Amino acid sequence: MTLRTAMSPEQTVDYLNIAAEDRANALTVLTAAPTPAVTRVVAYLDSRLGSADDSVPDLSTPDVPVTEADWLTAMMHYVPTIIRWHGDRNIPEAISRATLADFGRNMAINRRVHGRFGMDTYKWLTHTFAGRLFQLGRLQFLIHQPKATIAGVAPGEWILGIHIPEDGGLSPAVVGASLALAAPFFATHFPETPVRTANCESWLLDPYLSEHLDPASNIAAFAARFVPYGEPLHQPTDAVYFTFRTRSMENLATLPRTTALQKIVLDRIAAGGAWQLGFGALRLPQ
Repeated sequence: MTLRTAMSPEQTVDYLNIAAEDRANALTVLTAAPTPAVTRVVAYLDSRLGSADDSVPDLSTPDVPVTEADWLTAMMHYVPTIIRWHGDRNIPEAISRATLADFGRNMAINRRVHGRFGMDTYKWLTHTFAGRLFQLGRLQFLIHQPKATIAGVAPGEWILGIHIPEDGGLSPAVVGASLALAAPFFATHFPETPVRTANCESWLLDPYLSEHLDPASNIAAFAARFVPYGEPLHQPTDAVYFTFRTRSMENLATLPRTTALQKIVLDRIAAGGAWQLGFGALRLPQ
């Protein structure tokens, strides 16, 4: 198949908000001839665009291995297509830009964590390129059908998964403003999948965290918005990764204890505890 290149490589890199450290590498892969592996990923992105499929299969075959670099290259090539798809749904360009900027944000995180060009979280970005995830104000919202039972949510009902990009604080005002945008946005641009409820799956909803934070803190206020459901799951590395951007549990003594959150995260582990993934739901403002 032919790759869509209606945008120049420079425009694509700017649209994705790729930082200066990774700009040259991004331009190099965008201007190179697409490989069979890249073409295969583009075909997959085409098949998934606008669908409810949330799987990310291994596209490798014995003759054509597909690597992280191939996924990233294909996504960069796919930018004109997803922008046109947004346009067909009358999604404002400002929202398209804010949403796709997550690509550059995750690439910058990868640079900080691993010191290289790449993105070990590329599977998460497939939601963006499937037209299922949007950034509305401070938060990201992923339209999906929950696998768990949530009170007040009927089987097969669409809901929004709330995700928190690395992009500033969580003051009640900015969180409230973002939540207020969600239901009207999806009612306007995705009327076939009306939404009333949002859920969040995060270590920020671990009950231990709210119990040990100042109740007036932004994180405690964020967690208090949700009605818990299900049983928290052990997810020991999430708190360390999202607080310190490392998944290693071997050198915790060297990590900083500058903030109250950093101290809570490390103190719990030092005491023999394990951080958990909590689940919560809320009704969206209509």
